[in-house]
Amino acid sequence: MACSLLAHSPARGESLPFAGLDDLRGPYEGTGMFGEALHVQPLGMAGNWPICAVWSSDRTTKSPYLGFGWSIPALESRFVPLDVRRWAFYQPDGYVRIFVQVDRKESNVLTGGPAWTAIVKDDLIRVTADPHDGGPKSEFTFRQGRLVRMICEEGSFDVKYTGRVADGITSHGKTLLEATRESGPEKRAVFRFNGGRAQVVAVCRPATVFGPQGESSAAMSSQENCLASLQTPDGTVDFSYGGDNGEAAFQAGNARWTWDPRTRKILSCGDWIYTIGETKNHEDEVKETPTFDRRHADGRHESYANSRKTGLCVQSFTNGTSRTYKVFTSGPLAYRRVRWTKETDGDGSSVRTDYTYNEAGRVVYRRTTREGEDAGTDEAWLDESGKVFRRRVDGKEVPTK
Repeated sequence: MACSLLAHSPARGESLPFAGLDDLRGPYEGTGMFGEALHVQPLGMAGNWPICAVWSSDRTTKSPYLGFGWSIPALESRFVPLDVRRWAFYQPDGYVRIFVQVDRKESNVLTGGPAWTAIVKDDLIRVTADPHDGGPKSEFTFRQGRLVRMICEEGSFDVKYTGRVADGITSHGKTLLEATRESGPEKRAVFRFNGGRAQVVAVCRPATVFGPQGESSAAMSSQENCLASLQTPDGTVDFSYGGDNGEAAFQAGNARWTWDPRTRKILSCGDWIYTIGETKNHEDEVKETPTFDRRHADGRHESYANSRKTGLCVQSFTNGTSRTYKVFTSGPLAYRRVRWTKETDGDGSSVRTDYTYNEAGRVVYRRTTREGEDAGTDEAWLDESGKVFRRRVDGKEVPTK
């Protein structure tokens, strides 16, 4: 089966959107940041908040809506203790952020890294992200570990529950998403967006999948609730699960992945064969992204390495070209922005572009430096709409339209 695999890396000056779950996805479509097989299925827009379903070969729990291996981060976000000093924030974009105590004497104050603070008071938790290097301030409110309110660049949202399962999202009293579950010969979950103008129906049936079995092995198990199809306004997407010869398989429409049920890492996608390097552990379990190496049946070879600690990413290709770029996180919903990017040709010549952002996270200035025989600079100043209003090439002013 064919598998769409586009190199998933930032374009020059691009502010990666929340809709892309870009801090969850890996460098190639169909892979996660830690080498697992990953599929992100858009469901619809709840106002300005994109709602996505995520299947991961690394996920061995069940979504209350879509069954084994799936999650809908926006509806399943939570803030839960891991041990006496650490908490896990399962963000509405799918990324998991670890918080730790700032001071043992102030056990209710937690930090999740630069700009991230959480205050725990009884069954109420307030999380604030106030980036120091650009991007909007955001706030999350949890009650009994469940997300009940979020204020971010996309707007302000309230999450409604029946029992412990979320069944709706509202904003300023307007219903943006209704989620209902139906019982019968087959389990169904119905999602209605923005007053019912759009609807997605998830159909779940029993299936045999690879489930957890200890820390280093896995075995096939029968799961009562597995997503079999999604009926959307754009058509129906069918899903299937299986495995043989020690490999597991997942298929979404025409895209098919195989993965190792023991390590949960991707093995192949279409005509690409993957080799995933080891993940290194650091203090407080901040993990480095492993190296990705993939080869195509036609002889193409690509590799990718990324340091989550430094933000430095390196991508190389068969023809000898490479791309190096530095990213930083400036917003709470996996907004990543490029500090600089350097593209090198096979002959060693390169072009580097540096970016400056305003407080809202928009590019306001970029400087491109050419090296080699064609050395020089190209500077551009951009307005709020992203249009260049001033340009200077090799120190000389150039008229702009």
